[in-house]
Amino acid sequence: MQTVGQILKEAREAKLYTLDDIEKNTKIRKELLEALENDEYSKLPPATFVQGFIKNYGKFLGLNTNKLLAVFRRDFEESKHPPQVMESFSNPIKNRPFRLTPGKVVGVVIGLVIVLFFAYLWFEYRNFVGAPNLNVDSPQDQQTVAVPDVIVSGSTDPEVKVKVNNQEIGVDSNGHFSQDVKLASSDNILSITASSRFGQTAKITREVFVKK
Repeated sequence: MQTVGQILKEAREAKLYTLDDIEKNTKIRKELLEALENDEYSKLPPATFVQGFIKNYGKFLGLNTNKLLAVFRRDFEESKHPPQVMESFSNPIKNRPFRLTPGKVVGVVIGLVIVLFFAYLWFEYRNFVGAPNLNVDSPQDQQTVAVPDVIVSGSTDPEVKVKVNNQEIGVDSNGHFSQDVKLASSDNILSITASSRFGQTAKITREVFVKK
């Protein structure tokens, strides 16, 4: 007597179908189809699922599914062939939709925290190794003024100390500074420096003339 596996295999080959064709149309894994055709029940899931495979397989081939199931019940004895749930059965062909789980949310949050942490370290490192920004808006280099004083103004990084000719001037919370500086002679050299807390310094020099 033929087994259910032999019947299915002969019918498939007679219709010139490959196991890949059967897998595509029935959504049953190829390795499960091979085990079914070879009557290797130990490689198949429990009998309830196998009967579903046989019904779908036989229906696709145009066979009498009731007879196929009867042959299967005759051949299959669970006590002699303990079933196993294969990994391929637990991972069906159909793609699983993406699901947002608490674990994934926690993973994303942790990833963002790590990225921000390293971005902060990089920012601090740049501040440590690099000189602060320094822009002097006034006076212009080689500017001539009519009175012996001039406004020194500009911008730098917050928390930076600014000095004009070694005299410290105030810097607001946004890094802006402005100071009236007295000029000593007709030809003045103003040295504006900005020093960070890490000891890095930026320097700009302006030459200012007082009109006689």
